[in-house]
Order: sequence, then C-alpha cells, then structure tokens
Amino acid sequence: MESEQPLSEDDDRDTQPNEPRIRVTKGTPWVIDRGRRERWSAPDFVTKHAVEVRQVGDPVLHAPGKKPRIDKKELEPLVQRMFASMVEAHGIGIAAPQIGVPLRVVIIDVDDVGIVAVNPEVDFQSAEVEEMSEGCLSVRGLYGMLERPILARVSAIDITGKKFTIEGEGLGTQCMLHETDHTNGMLYVDRLRTRKDLFPVEPDEPGEEHHSLSGHTREEMERATSR
Repeated sequence: MESEQPLSEDDDRDTQPNEPRIRVTKGTPWVIDRGRRERWSAPDFVTKHAVEVRQVGDPVLHAPGKKPRIDKKELEPLVQRMFASMVEAHGIGIAAPQIGVPLRVVIIDVDDVGIVAVNPEVDFQSAEVEEMSEGCLSVRGLYGMLERPILARVSAIDITGKKFTIEGEGLGTQCMLHETDHTNGMLYVDRLRTRKDLFPVEPDEPGEEHHSLSGHTREEMERATSR
C-alpha cells in the first residue's frame, strides 16, 4: 500500500497520531524491529534486495495466494525482499504477490509497526465506514476514493509459527484490509463503485515523484482488470 497523500498547509491534522493506528492485541509476534529496520532500510541493502513491484494486470496479482510452509529460514529472506521493495517504492505495506511470489504473506507498516502477517484472516469489521483516498504500489500513478470500515481485526501467524491478533483504526484498518485483499487476489480498484472514482497522482506532489513517468490511465485500468 502506498503512503498517505501529503497533507496540505491548511490541514491541521496531527501528522503523528497520539494513539497507535495498529495494535497487537493478542500474542507476541516476530516483527521488523528497530535493528532490522535500520539494516534493511540501508541503501546498499535496498539496492541488493529490492525487486520491481508487479503492476495491475499481472496474473500473480489477480489470483489467491497459497499458504506458505512455516519455516523462518525460508520466510525471512522473502520478508527482506518484500521490505526492501516496499522501501524502494515508498510504501507502508506490501504483499508477497506484489513481488511475484504467490504466497499469503504481507507486511503492514503503518507508523513503522513492522508487522509480518502470514495467512492473515479478517475476524471483524465495523459497520461504520469512512471514505478515504487509497493507493497501491501495484497501481502506479492513480489513487481512488474508497469506503473502508473504521475498525477491523485480523488474525495471522508470524514467520516462526506464533499466532497473533492485530486491531486497527483509520489508516491502520485501511492498510490491514488492503494487504489482506492482496492475498485473496484482489486490488483496491476491484472494490471501487466505478473507475470514475480513480484520480491521477500529481507528479509534483512531495514524495510522489516515482509515479511521474509510469502511471496508469483509467483506460489502461479498464483493460487490465477486465478478466
């Protein structure tokens, strides 16, 4: 999932929320902690491990992922590639299918929580929803206005096999559901009421320069997602 749209000068919302938008409510999962984050965000590491993020229309993005074998020695290198690719693309979440690996593994990194969820399942979604802008590393150059529940709960296992539960609100919920959708072969554009709810990202917006030359148009989206 892409990072938040930049705030305007007239937007008085706090850029750093007082309350965490994602919380671990059960279990003590293996996470991308501060030490791993520093090592895996280093330019040399990112250059070595990052891969091109697959784009809408690629079959791997439109098919349900498979459950991986729970083996830390096998999964941690995958998580490293996912994290490096997410850093390279300026994201706050990524799923294994986005780097061409058809497995049910996601990183959820709102507020740098570093959650790695294997086989995530949505346990709860609030009836109350909120319309928010949503972008995706696999849908370059566009963002959409999409209703998501305000609150949600997801259960998963970590790469060592430990079960855990996370709860989110606002952007946290949005990211949790967005990444879980990827493991089910669904992109956020599949949830839009109409492609008219898609809008181009302005290339001169801070932090969005990576969209400027390779973005999709609505027409391309129609062709790529008409399966």
